Amino acid sequence: MNAGFARRTFLRTSAGGLAAASGVSWAAEAPVAWAAGEGAAADDPYEQAVRDARMEWAALPRDPRLAPHLGNGRLVVRAVAAPGGRGVRLLVGGPGTRSAEPPAGVLDLLPLGTPTAVRCVLDLWDAELTGRVTTTRGTVAFSALVDRHSPTLLLRARTEGGERLSFTAPPPEGSGLPPRSVSREHGDRQLLAASPANAKGAGEAALRELLATGTDVAVTRHRAWWHAFHRRCYVSLPERTLQRFHRAQMYTLAAVTDPGPERLADAPTLLGPSRHLDIGPVSAALEQGPSPAHEHLAGALPGVGSKAGRTDDPVRASGALALWEAHRYTGDPRIVRDLLRPALAGVVGYFSGFLMEGVDGRLHLPVTHSPGQADVSDCTHDLSLLRWAVTTLVAATRRLREKDPRLAHWEDLAARLTRCHTDTSGVMIGAGLRVARSCAEPSHLNWLLPLRQAPHPDADPALAQRSLRHWAGMRDAWHAGSYATAAAMAAALRDAPLALELLRHLTGATGDEADFLAPNSLYRHAVSPRAAAPFPAGQALLELLVGAGGDAVDVFPAVPDAWPDVLVAGLLAPGGHVVDAERHAGRTRWVRVGAADGRPLTLRHGVDGDTEVWISRPGHTAPHRRVVSRPAGPGAALVHPAQGTTLTVLRPGDDPDLTVRQVPAAR
Repeated sequence: MNAGFARRTFLRTSAGGLAAASGVSWAAEAPVAWAAGEGAAADDPYEQAVRDARMEWAALPRDPRLAPHLGNGRLVVRAVAAPGGRGVRLLVGGPGTRSAEPPAGVLDLLPLGTPTAVRCVLDLWDAELTGRVTTTRGTVAFSALVDRHSPTLLLRARTEGGERLSFTAPPPEGSGLPPRSVSREHGDRQLLAASPANAKGAGEAALRELLATGTDVAVTRHRAWWHAFHRRCYVSLPERTLQRFHRAQMYTLAAVTDPGPERLADAPTLLGPSRHLDIGPVSAALEQGPSPAHEHLAGALPGVGSKAGRTDDPVRASGALALWEAHRYTGDPRIVRDLLRPALAGVVGYFSGFLMEGVDGRLHLPVTHSPGQADVSDCTHDLSLLRWAVTTLVAATRRLREKDPRLAHWEDLAARLTRCHTDTSGVMIGAGLRVARSCAEPSHLNWLLPLRQAPHPDADPALAQRSLRHWAGMRDAWHAGSYATAAAMAAALRDAPLALELLRHLTGATGDEADFLAPNSLYRHAVSPRAAAPFPAGQALLELLVGAGGDAVDVFPAVPDAWPDVLVAGLLAPGGHVVDAERHAGRTRWVRVGAADGRPLTLRHGVDGDTEVWISRPGHTAPHRRVVSRPAGPGAALVHPAQGTTLTVLRPGDDPDLTVRQVPAAR
């Protein structure tokens, strides 16, 4: 266990014993200015839900993978126990990537006395870490945040009794550099501002000026950003454990998602359905252009398999998947024209040079490596990537009405590419190689997620379910990431019982093993904060509530029976449609959908029996007038709303409460 910290605590409401620390003022001249952080507003369901998800540590861990984390996408700070338990150590670095963690600077908070107890709370609403260190000489109360708008760590501390606090920056291990830091002392209070040694615009002069005149303004702006962020989307579940996990996911999404265009390959798919694409790298890539580097292609040589070393696959490394996800949720044609199509053309051109025509007239791949599995010819992982890339490229070229001389070649490649290999257990790893043992990474199922396609064009729908169940039936080698990925795949197939089982495993266990989440809601087996975020599990939860595949807006497509009451607000469906909806006593009561583009829309609302569809003008939330809709199957309607209007579906004569609120918790 993590230094006496109960695993379940991070998913429960903190006891609130640190109110005194939360009331410590950032500026000694205005001691009351920041006292509002002590408790949630009684009439604000957003704040209540987010504060309820705060995480608590009875002692700081020595392992950074288990530690509380603060971040703004570019800068991440983790709090661990200082060597020998002498105080608090802050690791100041970046979010990292899926494969590497950047070196971190080190900043130690050392009291005079010997610590006898340390307690910390990470408040997600204000994105602030608050702690109290009890020593043999007195106490130190502190709080810290990573400013949302600059590469700066701000820390405030107050000492009591005979205690004093010192800040030191010991040489970090490896290639890290000591962070820049400036501190001010005002009686029993201390303020500190620090930034990474290589941060631009945050030199010592800027830090000194910040402490002298700008701390209150910076903190106010920081909190305002986070409060607005948390109000983008809302999920209330009777299973409070998973509701708190969702809030922790949203916090981590903002803390570790690097917005730089060079980080397209690392953009979480969770950005789309949670309505947070603007904090990811696609927005920057549209403004600044794509990253010019494609060095990843040199290492992915078909024909040599794993001998080329472990490299990202060309599709993911090019950023094509992140670009396609962003386009699915926004419909922005610039993404396809300026970014996605050029990236796919490069990937397809590279891969097509290695294809070999077989005696069957089909195009085959030589030996490549299925990540985490084996070297094999006709590798399902790579065939699926190539099939997705070329079919998406053809569709994009046609949509843009581009007269590209390569189009005929791409169409021929898509038509003749060999199918993936299958047997009675489902999709195989490649030619002659079935999934015969447990493996942590289901790279042979990447056609299901993240590619969202069938294993081959005319595949039996049952093949996907059979393939997932076969892999999920052998869990000896699984870690927490395997459970998260499997949950996302189950949700995509609308297998609610399996998805819920896997999510409960991740968030409800008390052990220290690698197949459970750490107390900070991250993976234990990953190194960097970015790689440790279980975003596929968050995607799974949202996809049970609002469908993420297909052209229709699908509301509550696979809600588990254990959730009779659910309320969602502000979730995004593909096409850019914002969805609010309520499920009560096991039935969908009402659905509200914002029409993004004014085109005809198939809405699978799930309201059974007779329904009415009402429309609201832009800027109004109350239904204005009834509109005509055509049935499109049970619980579905075809509508044609004007752009910017809002549709509300409900039963005739029903007058439901359409406000955001908590649903009853399950007992």
